[in-house]
Amino acid sequence: MAHNDGAVLEILSSAIKRQVAAYDERFRRSLEEVQAAAARLSSAAAQERAYGQRDATGIEAVHDAMPTEQSVFSSLIAESAEEALQDDDDGLPTSPETPSQPSRFQRQKRALQVLDFGCGDGRYLRQFLRSAEHLHSRYGRGLSVVCYEVSVEALRSFHFAARQAGLKPTSKNGETAKTPLESPISENPILEFPSDIPSLDPAAAEAFEKLEGHHLQLRFLLGSAEASATEVQEQLLQLFPAEHRSRPFDVVVIGWGTLSSIPRLPHLSPDSLLEAFAAISYKVMNVASTINNHVKFQREFAAKRQALEDVAKAAEDAQASGEHDLFELKQRQLKWLHTKVGLANFPRSYYYKVNTGQWMFYAAITAEDERRRLEASGFTDVQLHICNIINFFDISTKPRAAKINAAVIRLLERGDVWGAQLLLSKAVAKAYGRPLSELNCQSCMFNGESVMTVFDQVARYFISTGR
Repeated sequence: MAHNDGAVLEILSSAIKRQVAAYDERFRRSLEEVQAAAARLSSAAAQERAYGQRDATGIEAVHDAMPTEQSVFSSLIAESAEEALQDDDDGLPTSPETPSQPSRFQRQKRALQVLDFGCGDGRYLRQFLRSAEHLHSRYGRGLSVVCYEVSVEALRSFHFAARQAGLKPTSKNGETAKTPLESPISENPILEFPSDIPSLDPAAAEAFEKLEGHHLQLRFLLGSAEASATEVQEQLLQLFPAEHRSRPFDVVVIGWGTLSSIPRLPHLSPDSLLEAFAAISYKVMNVASTINNHVKFQREFAAKRQALEDVAKAAEDAQASGEHDLFELKQRQLKWLHTKVGLANFPRSYYYKVNTGQWMFYAAITAEDERRRLEASGFTDVQLHICNIINFFDISTKPRAAKINAAVIRLLERGDVWGAQLLLSKAVAKAYGRPLSELNCQSCMFNGESVMTVFDQVARYFISTGR
């Protein structure tokens, strides 16, 4: 054995705790700034401006789903609503003795159930509000969302944002907000805290009470970053009565890079979580980071892993040849390297530095590997979409950039690589004041070998779906 497995697991456990602390600090700062702005100006615009562009990828400065995410999520919700409507119809008596059947809007209907896994500070809140309004107007249903996070400060920020959006807690006398929802979620404690977070007091739990309004229900669930996939699954199922624990979620949405932030440990991995989601939901939507993000850091940690592999081999050779002193030296070097590699101990994993000076763990994936892992987890009809090709922040703040981003994605997803190149060439020619004929358009800049290769070449994030 090149190095003590127990020591490595201890290093990884410490690394996980540091990551959670880093997320807590980032979300705590964000919330303090938003609250200060709200107190001064009491305007949504002021609150949004309070979020600085702290993350180099633009993530923390964006407070809504990207247009591509909105489209995919809305399609999944509409599909689930149609399926639920069919279930309603199947459950109605059809005998001639039935006097008259009520319209679908007159029947009491269950709310669609969504799990927002790794919900952060509520980036999907606006989308949930839009979807809830559509479900109510079109199908006479509400939307019930379980917001799951391992960062208590993220949940605190999400809860604050939801209150600012007009959602209200259930009153002490049991009355709900303006739009009551028929939901199978049991009346378990509003927020469950894992046992390894003893510092949180009852006042903290009160801050995360269930919120309702605008045909939307939000429940907040704090998980443990060191829980296994099985434990996560069980914690989620405990929210539902026993009779509703067979696939209780219509859709699981896994937002920007949540699975990309999950390490690979003996008891936990992105793949094991996807298997758990396949067991408790009918559909999944995942937004995963591609190989085109943080290329410098990917290369840096690939070199560190290679050094770790080389030293491990040298330690094995020293042990086999009986060179005790050399073996002990290599063991010390291995321990040091493990602390430098941390959670980034598998291909395409790395840490990247954000503008707050913190180092955040992340992992990239190719389009083909994303498709394979969803299928291996039990999902079928797996589809991939390009989420974005430029920075999230630029899409949200620069309308022209957003239009170009959307147009190029449409062309590439339908296989028109030359059309995408022509569009970009025209944009370059206009920006530099040069005629299009001066640009080299003889060869295609895109790898048109397959849709997957094009996705790998241009996408910053994928959106994958499965059923």
